[in-house]
This record gives sequence, structure tokens and C-alpha cells, in this order.
Amino acid sequence: MSRIVILTTEPLPLEGWPTTGAGLRTWGLGQGLRSRGHDVRLMMPEDAASGFSPGKDAKPPTRHFPDWIQTFNRSRLKEDPRVNDCDVLLLQHWGIARDLGEIHVPLAIDLAGPHLLERKLWGSPSPENDLLEKLDALRRADFLSASGEYQRYYFLPYLGMAGWDIGSNRDPLPVIPYSLQADANPSPVRNDRFIYGGFFLPWQNPARAIGILLDELESAGRGELVFIGGAHPLVDVSRGQFESLLQRLRSHPQVRLIDSVGYDDYVQILREGAIALDLMERNAERELAFTTRTVQFMACGLPVIHDNYSELGRIIEDHDAGWTCDPNDDSRLHSIFRGLLRGETDPQQKAHNALNLVAEKLDWNKTIGPLDEFCKAPTFRGDKLASQLAFEGRERRLQIVEKELEESRAELNTFRGKRWVQWGMKAVSLRSWLAWPAAVAATLFGLFLIPIFWINDRFGRPPH
Repeated sequence: MSRIVILTTEPLPLEGWPTTGAGLRTWGLGQGLRSRGHDVRLMMPEDAASGFSPGKDAKPPTRHFPDWIQTFNRSRLKEDPRVNDCDVLLLQHWGIARDLGEIHVPLAIDLAGPHLLERKLWGSPSPENDLLEKLDALRRADFLSASGEYQRYYFLPYLGMAGWDIGSNRDPLPVIPYSLQADANPSPVRNDRFIYGGFFLPWQNPARAIGILLDELESAGRGELVFIGGAHPLVDVSRGQFESLLQRLRSHPQVRLIDSVGYDDYVQILREGAIALDLMERNAERELAFTTRTVQFMACGLPVIHDNYSELGRIIEDHDAGWTCDPNDDSRLHSIFRGLLRGETDPQQKAHNALNLVAEKLDWNKTIGPLDEFCKAPTFRGDKLASQLAFEGRERRLQIVEKELEESRAELNTFRGKRWVQWGMKAVSLRSWLAWPAAVAATLFGLFLIPIFWINDRFGRPPH
């Protein structure tokens, strides 16, 4: 058994609290490690849910955490002794590594999602610095994990850039899919009730699929959409781009719009039974994402309408746990919704398959294996010091070059300040102004000489 501290930047799914994919991912990793007998401590920022206002029917967030749940001040994380008071320090993604000081214990980082790509899509002002920050975090790590095979291929080149040996027989990046535990007593699924849940992000656009569903609800004259969510509880990085969609949802008679609620309230709503709508516009981030909301839907026994281009979409299709669709295939979407609303499609078998998929393939007791093995015998990565020293050597050389450049610039400015140099520069400047008239005069003079040379060549040669 090892003592493990897990840091996340997002709120954890505690009673009455909202949460996000990162918070749920942290929770799943912690519960998986606890199921293997490890002593786990989860830590989230003190202000993780400071901007959260629960709806009128939601429970207020609890402030009484179990002993294994703690908070930290991110600005003072470097001085926090708890990050070294353990056998393993685990970061839920690399973004928090910049706030750490010197680490004296093996460091594990969970790379759940293309965070560098997310920063790019939400408008990061300095992609170059983001890349350097990411590589520095990877360079410090002793263990890494990804949440899907697609993500694994995405991350491997970055590992190589950070000095990891990606050519050895040992897998440097094992996959631990996002995991939950399947609901033991799910409710029957209604074929005329649909549900969407999640916070808006600029790279997650469900507007087209939701619009088609609303059209079909109106046409059928029956059924409802339960819409849970809105802006992100910490910061609305969607920048209001879904306001028109929200206006239609607010005014639609067949929509039940629920503001952000605590995680336990959210799960209770899912347990009422519905078809989960989880179809987003295609982009690079969606292709790579192994989405937490999708696994949450299936863990509650809901079949999912999902994309057909992502890894999780392929898994859903292989296990018949829902319907997969190209988000631009309007005719297929209309067909799926009509079949359900008219009672021509029975969703119960797909719901059963979704629950079995989570129980067999996405249970945190079963998926935590690679991280559990590392935590049983945590060690520092063998080539970690060499890659760090090589990077620091490059940094020192760069600093030397920058210092020499600054010194040369200072000497040049001093040289330019001397009066005789300024006179010389003015003379050079004057010559540059005279250069083009001289060039024109030389050209005209050359043209004048051409007929003279021709006449001399034609008539001035002696007879043979």
C-alpha cells in the first residue's frame, strides 16, 4: 500500500457540488486506487466552485469533506508540504505542474484529454509558452497515463520531445479509460424522453443535433428534452456563443431546462431514464476526447446517441450501446428521433448493453491496473535526470547567447554614440542618396559609348 496525493484544478463530485470532466476523472482514479488498498488523498483548489450558484431545487454544497478530501491554495502550492508527504504525487493533467516547487517523490501525471489543443481552441495568447510548459511537465514525470488509444498516439510525439524513450519495449504511456461504476438499479428507459447534460465549451457544439431533436418533438407533438447545464462553473470560455440556442430552449414548451446542479442531483436526474443526446460537431478535440459525460450516461443505464468518428463512438457501436451518427447526417438523425418518438424503436436492449459495457470495460476497479502497479513500487524514471540536465544545459547555453547578444548591442550603441562615427554614418547616408544619380549617369554614358565602339569595330579594322 502506498500513500498517494492527487491534485486537480476542478471541483470534485461531492454532495451539492458541481463538477467537470477533470473532477470526475480525478474521482475515478482515486476510487480505483482506493479499491486496490492504497491510502489516497484528493486535493482541489479552495476556490474550485466559488462561482457556483445552485438552482432553487438543488442542495447547497457541503463544506464538510471526508478526511481523504482536502483543499489547497494554488498560489501557495510550492510551499505546501503535503505534496511531498506521500509516496506518489499524481497530477490530474499537466497544467498544474507549473505551480509545483521541487518534488522529492515520484511524480505521476494523468494526460486525460488534449489540453494543449483545448488551450488553442479557447484562445490562448501564447501557444509557444503553452508547449514549453507542457514539455517541462512531461520531463518531470516518472509515470504517465492517457484515457484512450487515440489520445495515446496524440501524446507520444510530445513524450519524445520531452526526452522519454518511446522506442523501447516498455510502454511509456499506458491507457486508463475514464471509468465509473455501473448503476445497480437503473430505471427503464423512456423512448420519448431525451437528456443532454454538460457545460458549454467553444470546441463542443451540440446545436445542430439539439435543433433537429426539437423539430422532431414539435412534429410528433409528444416527448421532452431535459437540458442540464450551461456555462462552465469556473469560467465561461464559450464566450456566449450558445446564447441563441439557450433562448430557443428557454421558450420551448417541450424542454425542461435545469441550471447547473450538484453532481449527486445530476446523477439522480439521469437515473430517471432517458435517451442521452451526446452528438457534437466534429473537430480535432472531439476526435481525441474520451468523454466523461458519455461514460456517466451509460453508467446510469442510458443508451447514447453519439458521434461515429471518435474512439468512444467506435466502442459504443461495437457494443450496441446506442446509436452512432455523423453529426452532419441530418437524415439519419431525423430517422433515429422519429423511430423512438413513434414507438418503432425499443431502446431497452441498447440501455442494457450500455450498462454492461461500463461494468465489463469501464469499471474503475478493473481499469486502474497500470497506475496501481506503479504505485505499488513507485520509482524515479531512469532517464529523467539525463533529459532534465540536457534541457537545463540548452537553457544555460541560450542564456549565455542572450547575454552576449545584449552585451554586443550595448557596445554597438556606445560605438554609435561617438561623434566621428555619427559623421561617418552621415557620409555613408549621403553617398547612398548620390548612388542612384551616379548609376543613371553611368548607364547613359555607357549607352553613348556603344555606337562609338560599333563604328570603330566596323570600319576601323585593318584590311586582311
